[in-house]
Amino acid sequence: MTTVLRKAAIVVAAAGIGLAGCTGVKESLGAAKQAPDETAITTRAPLVVPATFDLKNPQPGAPRPQDADVAGAAQKVLGGPAKQTAATQGEQQLLAASGAEKADPTIRQELRSEVREAGKRKSYADGVLFWRGKRGEEGTPINATKEEQRLNAAMPVKPVEDAPVIEKGSAEPVAESKKKKDKDDEDGGWFDWF
Repeated sequence: MTTVLRKAAIVVAAAGIGLAGCTGVKESLGAAKQAPDETAITTRAPLVVPATFDLKNPQPGAPRPQDADVAGAAQKVLGGPAKQTAATQGEQQLLAASGAEKADPTIRQELRSEVREAGKRKSYADGVLFWRGKRGEEGTPINATKEEQRLNAAMPVKPVEDAPVIEKGSAEPVAESKKKKDKDDEDGGWFDWF
C-alpha cells in the first residue's frame, strides 16, 4: 500500500511541476480573458454604396474620405471650435501697461536674422571639439633626399659621414661560464618533456 501511495505522490508531484513550468496553459486552454488593446482600437466610417460607380480623380496628399478627422473629433468632444471674443477690459489694460501697441513689427525678422548669424559663428565648444578646422587640398609629397639635405644644412654641426655604425651584437668574446649556461638552457629543462 505504501508503494502505491509513493508512486501516486510522485506522479502528482511530477504533474504539478510540469504544469507549473507551462506559463501559457491557461491561455492555450482559452480560460484567460483577453482584454482589447485600447491603443489599437480605431474607428472607421462604415462602407457605403456610392450613388454612382464612377471613379473620382485622385487627389494626391488629400486625406482619405473614410477616415475621421482625429483633431476635429477631439475638438468636438472638448466643446467645439474656439470662439473669437473681444478682449476683456482687464486684458486690454494689461496690454496697454506692457506697451504692446509700441512693439516693433519687424521683431520676428530681427530675431530670425540674429539666430541665423549666431548659427554661423563658431562657438568655443566647436573650436575645442573640432579643432582641426577645414582641411585644404593635399600637399605635395616630400622628397626624402632633399628634405634630409635641408635639415642637415639647418643643423649647427654637420654629421660625420664616416661614423661607425653600432650593431646589436658586440665583438667581445663570450665568457666560458656563460657559454655553459646557455648550453644547459638549450639541452634541457623542466618543460622539455612537452
